Amino acid sequence: MISKADFTAEDWQQITTTPLMAALYITFASPSGPVGAVKEMMVVPKLIMEGIKTASGNALIDAVVADFKEKMDKKERPEMPQMGKKPEEIKAYCLQACRDLAAILAQKAPAEAEGYKQWVYQAAKHSAEASKEGGFLGFGGEKVNEAEAAALKDIASALGISA
Repeated sequence: MISKADFTAEDWQQITTTPLMAALYITFASPSGPVGAVKEMMVVPKLIMEGIKTASGNALIDAVVADFKEKMDKKERPEMPQMGKKPEEIKAYCLQACRDLAAILAQKAPAEAEGYKQWVYQAAKHSAEASKEGGFLGFGGEKVNEAEAAALKDIASALGISA
């Protein structure tokens, strides 16, 4: 069974931060204001909290969830990588993180790779669906707009999965 010990510290950092990078890519693909951005970024912690309650059936997802739980218990914050300051730099970094994750998993965790990449994609998809885009005072708008749909395709492509 795969665990944190099967990876280098750098690889593990990549594995644990890529779900956040995917959600961040969605946020930057179609900025939805401060409230929408918070809703979109809170999706990943929510998925992890759900994972703490039930096993996923994927050893890698379960190991990541356990690692996050351990850090929460110690009141440690996840270490975020340096990714630039301009939106285009951040978006490029996020997609590269997805590509790097796919390469790491193909080499070191092929049995868990597809499930984990799908989990990362689902984090991005839930992030896109977390806040309506457009509309006025909460009325109207779209759950996932064109920019977010395109961003989801970018993430799927970078992960090497079908959307």
